[in-house]
Amino acid sequence: MNKSLKDRLIRILVGYVGLYPTLLIVLTLLKPATHGLSLPVVVLIETIILVPLTQMVSFPLAGWLIERLRR
Repeated sequence: MNKSLKDRLIRILVGYVGLYPTLLIVLTLLKPATHGLSLPVVVLIETIILVPLTQMVSFPLAGWLIERLRR
């Protein structure tokens, strides 16, 4: 496997490790507050919360974790 493909696969793995738990926690916490809202509004609210959270917290943390496991 060449280095470029391996790097891309690792980035995908970081995405899964960073996104899944964050998405699960946010959806669980917001469910009572967004229960009666329409789907587009729910998606908007969740996106407003998820994008900064994943970019600034989850993905860097997942990248750090994957790097530690690779060593």
